[in-house]
Amino acid sequence: MNIIRDTSGQTSAELILLLAGVFIIVLLFMNIYQEYITSMGAEIKNNELNNLLDKIDDINNHIK
Repeated sequence: MNIIRDTSGQTSAELILLLAGVFIIVLLFMNIYQEYITSMGAEIKNNELNNLLDKIDDINNHIK
């Protein structure tokens, strides 16, 4: 009955299950906070664009 006591693959199987659990948690987190993350990205882009436009306006004002 060595098959019952053989635990040579147990560690790798436990590691695979642990990684799968972490992966599922990350997917759930991303699904729940998807709208927040996408809106935050748009807000960052808008802020960067506004800063760039302000700097261009400042340069135009200095040139005139």
